[in-house]
Amino acid sequence: MQESDKNKVEEAVRLHVEYYNNRNIDAYYDLVSQNSKDKYNIKLEDISNLLNKAAFDGTNITIVNISQITIQGDAAEARGVIIAKNNQGSETRSFVELYKKENGVWKYEQRMWEDTATSQSPQQ
Repeated sequence: MQESDKNKVEEAVRLHVEYYNNRNIDAYYDLVSQNSKDKYNIKLEDISNLLNKAAFDGTNITIVNISQITIQGDAAEARGVIIAKNNQGSETRSFVELYKKENGVWKYEQRMWEDTATSQSPQQ
């Protein structure tokens, strides 16, 4: 059960990045947990604005690795490294993302960036 859930959380992390990069507003919104939508009053328009800004900035995320997934009940924490690339250059960052299991599906809960950029390279 635990290993299966870890795989599902990893898939949710990958979908979260895929929907962000593809600017798939509806799918991205659907992947956000209801808890976060209620807690932070997140509307579809907010997701649209976020993804439109990402498109304007040329931001794309690449997962370097997902190093650890910890699950406690219906809550999961995923840790790893990403490369964030935009019009200004690229940056390698550590990430911590929280996921919540809702009706058997792992949903994105919130992100806490560990502001430890390991490298930055300006765009040529």
